[in-house]
Amino acid sequence: MKRILILLGVLAVLALSAAVAAVAMPGAPVTRHKDGTVTIDTRTLKAADGCFGPTPLLIHLDVKQQVSRIEALPNDETPQYFRLVADKLLHAWDGVPARKVKDVKVDAVSGATYSSEGVISNVQAGIDYYLETLAK
Repeated sequence: MKRILILLGVLAVLALSAAVAAVAMPGAPVTRHKDGTVTIDTRTLKAADGCFGPTPLLIHLDVKQQVSRIEALPNDETPQYFRLVADKLLHAWDGVPARKVKDVKVDAVSGATYSSEGVISNVQAGIDYYLETLAK
């Protein structure tokens, strides 16, 4: 009886661990939606970090494969500085075709250089991944 209870406890812990891992881990980097739009999640892509770690993004492409919106995901950057970066950089690629994103020259925000470089690197990594693997 003791062995059965121990086995059930171990199985419960394993099941809970698997459920937590499934929720915490992002899925595939690129999601194609039924309406023809695309979302690129940079959390699993290798890109330069900001000042205090990764600066993951969601990059949204419209049906014409143009950047329609970029969203910052939770990160460990200093909020007041990252807000400056987000305000300046996240709209820099709006309306730009995915194939032209690398041609857009974006300057880092003064005083938030590392955070800026993390965002720029994530945009480039996300678009590169999309173009190399899925864009046709």
